[in-house]
Amino acid sequence: MKRFYILCLILACSSILTYKAWSEEKPLIYQVEIKKEISSTTWIYLKNGFQEANKLKAAALLIDMNTYGGLLEAADSMRTAILYSPIPVYVFINNNAASAGALISIACDGIYMREGASIGAATVVNQTGEAMPDKYQSYLRDGLDALHDPGDSGGTR
Repeated sequence: MKRFYILCLILACSSILTYKAWSEEKPLIYQVEIKKEISSTTWIYLKNGFQEANKLKAAALLIDMNTYGGLLEAADSMRTAILYSPIPVYVFINNNAASAGALISIACDGIYMREGASIGAATVVNQTGEAMPDKYQSYLRDGLDALHDPGDSGGTR
């Protein structure tokens, strides 16, 4: 009978330890895929991702990116949302983060890249692909420079 009580005690203890191990939750990392041109719809998609991540109390947001760029206005809105996000934002460059993608990536808390991936080539162009006048290039350069020194733009990162 003594063995029976010892066996029951061992089973009870192991059940409690197993339950405790299973009940400890791993932190949630919310993932948003950006695998097309940066546009107003991409901005809305990221904004919805932020809302969902906050609702789920995610520990971080991960952007899985592969883009050749897109609209500066949308990229700047996305950059601003990342800079002021209450949760950390990381980007995984799956292949390319050119132009607008580079602007968004640099705003993140961390940049991770697949081997052979590329980031950069940020030039403001018009709808036909021609470089815009210098005032537009200057705006982009100032935005990128401010990311290196968040105190210049009021950013938090």
